[in-house]
Amino acid sequence: MDSMASVDRTAAESLILEEARKILKCDVVGRQDHFLDLGGDSLMAPMLAGRIEAALGFRPELEDIFTRPFGELAELVVAELSHG
Repeated sequence: MDSMASVDRTAAESLILEEARKILKCDVVGRQDHFLDLGGDSLMAPMLAGRIEAALGFRPELEDIFTRPFGELAELVVAELSHG
């Protein structure tokens, strides 16, 4: 992406859902799903954080990955990028 700040919520959410689907080996991951509920653990969370950072330029806190549904995590990432 040319400008990380121009990422919109939908694009960020799509990326996060796809990366979570791959890491968690789930067929479907939705915006209301939670990382831990789908079998995520403390070894997988840094992988997801790293993939989000590599793609979007912001690394979410592991606590946010553990406590927020994926849609809310995407909103957080977009909000952080818009402040940068």
